[in-house]
Amino acid sequence: MTAAAAGAVPGATPGPAALEVEDLRVRYGELPAVDGASLGVDRGQVVALIGETGSGKSSLALGVARLLPPSAVVTGEVRIAGCDASSMTGREFRLRRADLLGYIAQDAMAALNPVQPVGRQIGELFQLHRGMSRPDARAQAVHELARVRIDRPDLVARRYPHQLSGGMRQRVMIAMAVALSPPLLIADESTTALDVSTQAEILALLGVLKAETGSGILWITHDMGVVAELADWVAVMYAGRIVEQGPVHGIFDHPRHPYTEGLLRTRRDLRSGRPGAPLFQIEGAPPALSAGRSGCAFAPRCPRQTEICAERAPALAPPPEAAADGRLVACHHPVPPGGAP
Repeated sequence: MTAAAAGAVPGATPGPAALEVEDLRVRYGELPAVDGASLGVDRGQVVALIGETGSGKSSLALGVARLLPPSAVVTGEVRIAGCDASSMTGREFRLRRADLLGYIAQDAMAALNPVQPVGRQIGELFQLHRGMSRPDARAQAVHELARVRIDRPDLVARRYPHQLSGGMRQRVMIAMAVALSPPLLIADESTTALDVSTQAEILALLGVLKAETGSGILWITHDMGVVAELADWVAVMYAGRIVEQGPVHGIFDHPRHPYTEGLLRTRRDLRSGRPGAPLFQIEGAPPALSAGRSGCAFAPRCPRQTEICAERAPALAPPPEAAADGRLVACHHPVPPGGAP
């Protein structure tokens, strides 16, 4: 279900959703990294996918973008702007990937080609996908660098990735991602390695580009502050499954899944806890990847768990007191709307 389909987020751009994912599964051998995830991103919307390290966020994003190693097994349905990407062959998808989505990796230094100037790397997109000559493609690359607020773009276009700062390299990655105006952008922990001021600049830039292009953004992060600032809709992932999703203010004000509640309580303690007081922490640790597990993966850490939680995995569905915001939660005993007693 997309945000617009749930009726939760106003202002979605008309037309097919930027991304629709149904029952996506990613396995490494027998180990399930993503276990039946379904979510959507509407045009002009930012959907944040959050969770602890190892929850499956990046595997989901890489599975959508078809960037996982050949050893990974990916099943499920992926539609990008109405195009059935999951039915394409690998070659068909590679030829269309840049037109369908832009991927902004966390480590721009590793993602960029170290032996080519960044202008040439951007220009190749226009040569391959738009049939431009090399001079025209280079001029377009300079334009794209200016579009992401890089000063002296003509000079920067001639530089190699190692000659640029971390924030500058990330802007180059964004320029490549939006160059062909794809309907979907995927940002995978894209500001984690940046200092606070540069992170703020990148977030502001993405907000401007989203408004200009109408692209939908799937933002992968564990930074709840970024989520509060940037996102319209939030999907919470735990042990390879999406356990809650809904509008950002609804999730932050009234989390319904005990795991989401724990994440937000930790954030509140960090922001406004008493000096010297112990911070709240979710007891235990996330489960290791394992095949054939049953029950709710969060049950061993959950203060609300009962016998049924260990026996049967809950479906992602509207909570008993369903609100009009389209909230979905996978829990046998969701937190009441007013919070835990």
